[in-house]
This record gives sequence, C-alpha cells and structure tokens, in this order.
Amino acid sequence: MSRRYYKLPPLTSLATFETAARHRSFKGAAEELGVTPGAVSHQIKFLETELGLSLFDRKHHGNNLTDHGESLFAVLQSSFSAISSTLANLRRSANDQEVTISATTAVSGLWLTPRLSQFWREHPEIPVNQHVTDNPNSQGIAVDLKICYGFVENESNQKHTLFHDELVPVCSPKFAKENPNPSIEGLAQLPLIHLRAKDKNWSNWFSWFNALGYKGKISHGTHVNNYMIALQAASDGTGIVLGWKHLVKPKIDSGELVILGDTAIPAPSAIYIMSEKEELLPENVKALRDFLLAKP
Repeated sequence: MSRRYYKLPPLTSLATFETAARHRSFKGAAEELGVTPGAVSHQIKFLETELGLSLFDRKHHGNNLTDHGESLFAVLQSSFSAISSTLANLRRSANDQEVTISATTAVSGLWLTPRLSQFWREHPEIPVNQHVTDNPNSQGIAVDLKICYGFVENESNQKHTLFHDELVPVCSPKFAKENPNPSIEGLAQLPLIHLRAKDKNWSNWFSWFNALGYKGKISHGTHVNNYMIALQAASDGTGIVLGWKHLVKPKIDSGELVILGDTAIPAPSAIYIMSEKEELLPENVKALRDFLLAKP
C-alpha cells in the first residue's frame, strides 16, 4: 500500500543504498547490515534498474556516488535521521527521564565518567546510560547525546564544542628517562604505538609528523585497535603513544604517563557533543548537555 501511495521502491533497497553510500563501500555496508557484499550489490543494482539511472560511478576506482546518487543519499540520510528521532521520542514515556550518551572507550573512561559522577550528585533524579563504542557506524541503539571528534556526518543535528586539545608524545616515566628530549628525527625512530581504529577521524602519528614538516620514515612500532590499550602499552614501557593532552590529563596528573619532549601541535579539530535540534530536546537531555559544556 505504501509503495502505491508514495510511489517508493522497496524500503530494503533504499536502506541498503543509504548504508552503502554512507560507507562509500559495499563491504562496509555488508558488515553493518549483516549480509554479504553480493547481497548489497544486488539491492543497489535493483534500485538503479527501478530508477533507470546509475547511483554509483563504477568507471573509476572505489564506490563514488554519481550526482543522482549524492542527491538521493542526502534525502535518505535526512529522512532516516528524522524517523529515528521521532521513534526515539515515541519510545520515551512521559515519566522516563533516562538520558543515553555515546562516547568512545577512551573519552568515556578518561573524561566522561568522572563528570557523570559529578552530574549524578547534582541531578540524582536523572539516570544516565552510557553507550560506549569505538565504531563510528555502530547501530541498534538510539542516543540522545553523542561525543565525537572531527568530521560530523549528519550536519542536520546540532553540535557544541566540548574542548580543543593538543597532540603530544606520551610515554612511561622510565621510557622518558631512557630517551630524554629526542629530536623530531630521533623520536620518529623510537618505538611508536600506532592506533588502528575504525574511526578514521582521529589523528595518527603520520599526520602528526607531517604537520611538523617531517617527511622521513617513522618507526613501525606496535599496532593496537583501541586507544585505552595503546595508553596501557605506553604505561608499561612499550613505547610512545600520541597523546591528547587534555584527554589523558588524569594519567599525566597521576604520573602514570609523562609528556616526552616539548613538541606539541593543536589537534586539527575539536571534540564535540552532538544532539538533535534544540526544539526536539527534552529538558533532562539539555541538563546533561549543558552540565558537560560547563565542565570542559
């Protein structure tokens, strides 16, 4: 009935296209949807046949969208976001004061959780649920607030800056004592701890050295896929991790980690808190957001 009334293709094909367009990858879409890349390709081809036009440019390397594809993606992303927001509001009963906030494991452990403890002391009537994930495309749960860094995919939401940061090399006190004040060239050859995260927005050693004008080789070092593991490896003396000075301040204050040398660069972007548009926010969500903005 909905197809005849709205003249829409099957919603499965539209949802599959939106996922593939967001990832710019059939493989990435398949992982999110729990299907095979072939199934994603089949749905995209079906939709293109239904519309009588190409949505992906297959003449060049990668999965770039055509102009028609970009247009459809923008409309679908906005529409799905609006549907998600409406459903989240419908699920929230009049007496449900719970606020759900999303953050990475590092932001949660190092920055958010201590501030939530303060918030609960001041607002014991507002329960807060943390959704901790290092996957920027994590689905399956509606969140009221999301803490993120760098590029923000859905600009239809509003964002507020929590804090700006500096990028510095950090390591254990013992490691720093054994490698005092290295030059940039010397630092590049020391054991570096590299983060291989799914979220590509976060800066890495390559971009840090490049910003300093160093174009030479850097140490292959150790690779991990979680920032908290990277910090622990640095604490254990494995090597040097790229530190977000404000974010890792608790570990620096405790003496677990120290800043190696005096070279620092500003982080290319800020750490933000995202939410729905102001008119859609319940008062309890605003209360938590405003509290966090006042506690950088």
